[in-house]
Amino acid sequence: MPDPEALRLLSKASAAFDANLARERHWNWTAQEKRELATRSGDIVQSLPSVTAESVIRTNGSRCNAVVAWSDGLKAFKVAADAEERCRAMDEFRGPFEVKELLRGLQAKLVANWVGGAEISILPDKTRQRSSDPSVRCAASIEATVRLDLGSFFPRSIEGKVVGDGCEQRGTPLLQYGGASTVAMRSTFRKGASFRMVFKLQKDKFGNDANSFWICASQHYLMPWDSDTGVVAYWGRQVQVKTGGHQLVKDIETRAHEFGAESAVSFEGADQY
Repeated sequence: MPDPEALRLLSKASAAFDANLARERHWNWTAQEKRELATRSGDIVQSLPSVTAESVIRTNGSRCNAVVAWSDGLKAFKVAADAEERCRAMDEFRGPFEVKELLRGLQAKLVANWVGGAEISILPDKTRQRSSDPSVRCAASIEATVRLDLGSFFPRSIEGKVVGDGCEQRGTPLLQYGGASTVAMRSTFRKGASFRMVFKLQKDKFGNDANSFWICASQHYLMPWDSDTGVVAYWGRQVQVKTGGHQLVKDIETRAHEFGAESAVSFEGADQY
């Protein structure tokens, strides 16, 4: 049975996460994403072109994340276009995993607590796995450990693995570099994937706590890879890969500023393909 105290804390964490999203209007950021193909033992088979992505602000104040540079020199798609056009180009690239849906899980248990903190275990939820919303199905397929800051109820870290099939997606990826793809691909964030996200509180430079922002300072993903697959697609680009790899390793580190104060930040997301 679910633990009432764990559900109470998760409810507060969910509310804190939603409130934190509203504070992003005070912040801007860029993120460095690195991908590597590795063997089961972790030996690197191939390093893939890394991406620098930036936060783009639409005219209505909402955000999207768009490529600003590739490590191998390829010109970023629509990098010189206006914000609206760049964001429309990124609307198709949405991963199946959303932290806010994980925090709404109903199968939770309080594992430990200490002065100022608590650890909660979230188990897969078969009922929510039948949802028509893919982000709910994916979150309900994850087994995770959440460490909360009890001062703000915001997660300090989330570590988990996908143990159900709710994150599985198949489709033909949209390509923005070169011709259209005719090859259907599986999502890399699927059963067998694991991840770790570390959040840090960034203080408002003027001392206004209402503008302070919890950010994901780093993300690390290990995702299953079919060894006979010859291409990988991400951020609208298809890249040839060597055979023999069994996992895709993704790391994200991000830099941000509060419109004048530079800090570290990260945006949420996982590869769709």
